[in-house]
This record gives sequence, structure tokens and C-alpha cells, in this order.
Amino acid sequence: MTKMFTRMCLLTLIAVSLSVWCAPTQTVKEPTSTMTAEEKQKEAEQSYSIGFEYYKQGNYDEAVKNFTKAIDIMPRFYAAYVALAKAYRAKGDILAAEAEYKKAKNLDAKDARSYEGLGALYTELQKYAEAIAEYENGLRADTKNVNLLNGVAYVYRKMSNYDKALEYYNRSLEIEPENLTTMFAVADIYIEMENPRRAIAYLETIIERKPNIVEVREKLAQVYFETKNYDPAAKLYKDLVKEQPDNYRYHMQLGSVYIKQKKYQEAEQSLNTARRLAPSSASPIYSLVDLNLVRGRYSAAEELANEALRIEPTNLYAYLLLGDIYIRRGYDARGRWTQNKSTANCSILNAAISYFSTAISHYNKARTDVQWSAYANNEIKRSNTWLEELQEDKWFYCKGGSQ
Repeated sequence: MTKMFTRMCLLTLIAVSLSVWCAPTQTVKEPTSTMTAEEKQKEAEQSYSIGFEYYKQGNYDEAVKNFTKAIDIMPRFYAAYVALAKAYRAKGDILAAEAEYKKAKNLDAKDARSYEGLGALYTELQKYAEAIAEYENGLRADTKNVNLLNGVAYVYRKMSNYDKALEYYNRSLEIEPENLTTMFAVADIYIEMENPRRAIAYLETIIERKPNIVEVREKLAQVYFETKNYDPAAKLYKDLVKEQPDNYRYHMQLGSVYIKQKKYQEAEQSLNTARRLAPSSASPIYSLVDLNLVRGRYSAAEELANEALRIEPTNLYAYLLLGDIYIRRGYDARGRWTQNKSTANCSILNAAISYFSTAISHYNKARTDVQWSAYANNEIKRSNTWLEELQEDKWFYCKGGSQ
């Protein structure tokens, strides 16, 4: 009995020893309350950095957790409040974002970031008076802050108060004369004011002073194109292509200009070059679809649109283009039918009906994307109008629809 008892005790001691020896080593974290100021700052900054990485990845919930932790450790961490507000704004929690920006402002009324954040937030909510007030308050603290100047200018632009917008943008350019964002905003305002000549003159003046700023030349070429000044647009894009022959966007844009100039062979060459340079992008293919539509080559256009859809299956623009292809086929067939309505031509009428019906099915897919919905809905309406007209003709000419 004594031996058995001794053996049991020995086994128990061995088991206890093994469990202690095998247990993973854990570092006991020092409570935050007993950390030095330097240690608190280091840990808060680490949480902030982790939160910032999550923010960049679009993981806003984790970003909020880490920014909040940084503030808990160091309650006067101004940048963490601003970052937390941005994360809440990205999540769509506007009230929380507003609250955090206000906390930051209370911490440091001279730092412009809280005013800039609140101004942008109120602009997004179309609370323009509040946005202007925040930007102006920020400018009282920092009179030469370009972000604040551009922010209030943008609000006035949204309100169509172009004179005030230009006033603030010009103040901004006095501080940063080569700020491209500001330059382009001024040019866009002139375009919105339906004064494209002023926009062109403005950009041309910049190029005269700074001929090597590629982005300004791109912008001017774009404005030329949008204002139907195709010859100077083509010249600029040709120069850009020479300088950057592997830039597929320049070839694509030059091809678009050639389409407008009805230089179809040159357009096809430029767009095929763009396609070769960017085989994983559907954008050059979309432009080739447009080119074939203009030339009435519907089969080639359809083949290209389906190819674009294979490359970018989630991009519903391909369905919009397929709708355009079929509505044009339908319109052409309808024209032939209208010129000679007779029983002998019922096959043409039926083809037109089929084309319009197919167009509607493609537009129905495209309109689920908000950016194409208005256009697609309008084309569906037009197609239905023509379908009703053709169905009446079918009943009258084609034995009540039996042919």
C-alpha cells in the first residue's frame, strides 16, 4: 500500500513538472497605468501605425479599433482623432466622424486638419454654409493652408459661385504656383462657366511658362478634345506618343481623336497599338467597339464587346455597348422595313423586332450600374417605342403575327 501510494505521488509530481515545462512562455504585459510617458507614447504610436495600415487596406473596422486604442493610451493624440474620424467617414458613420473631428479641434484649435476634415464632411453632406464656416475658421488659424483654400473654393464651385471659387483658387496658386490640382480646378471652372476659350488660354499660358509639365499638356489635350478642337488635340497626343511610345493611354486618346476626325484607319492603328500595349485592359477594346459602330461594322463590334466582357466580366459597360450594337441593327432594319412595308418583307420586320428585344436585354443588365442607368433606361424607352410600332405593323402586314 505504501509503495503504491509512493508511486502515485511520483507520477503526479512528474505530470505537474511536465505541464509546467511544456506550457508556452508568456510575457506579462505591464499595465498601461504603470507605463512611463515614453512607453505610452511608443505603444500609442504603434497602435496608430497598425490602424493606418488597416485603413490603407480598406479594413475600416480594424482601423477604428487601433486608432481608438491609441487614443485610450494617449488621450491627447491629435493625429489619432483625425485618423479615427477618417475611418468612421469611410465606414459611412458620419455622426461619429463629425464627433471625432470636433474632439481634435478642441485639442488643438490651431491645427488645420480638423477644419479641413469637417469642411470636407459638410461639403459631402451639401451643408455648404457649415463647410465654408469650418474652412474659414481654419484659415484664421493658418492663412496660407492650400488645402483649406482649395476646400472653400470647391464649395463655392459646387454652389456655382465661380467668382468666389476663382478668388480662393488664385490665392492658393499664389502660395503654390505649380499645384496641378489647383490649376486643373481653375480650368474646369472656366469650362463649367461655358468659357472653354478661357480654359484653353489658361492652360496654354501655363505650358508656355512650364513646357515640360506633362500633366498640363494632357489636360490641355483633353480640353481640346472636349471642345471639339480636334487638330490641336491630335498634335498634342502625337507629341506625347513620341515621348512615351509605351503609354497605351496616349495611343488610345489619339485613336479617339482620329475617330472624331473620321480618320478611321489611323484610329484603328492607334487603338490596336494600345490594345497590344495593355492586353489585360478592356479600355482599348471599348474604343475599338466605338470605332466599328461608327463604321457600321456591327459583327466586329459585337465580337470585341464580348472579348472585353471576358477580360472585365464585372464591368457592365460592355453590356451597354452590346445594347448600342443591337439597337443600331434594329434601327437599320426598321429603316428598311419602313421604306417598303409589305408581306414579302416580314423577315426584315421580324429581324428588327429581334434586334430591339436583344438590345433591351443588354441594357437591362447595364442599367444595374448607376453610372449607366440613365442612358440605358432612355435607350430601353426608345426601343420599346419602336417595338410597339413594329408589333402593330406585324399584326397588320404579317397575318396577325403568324409570319
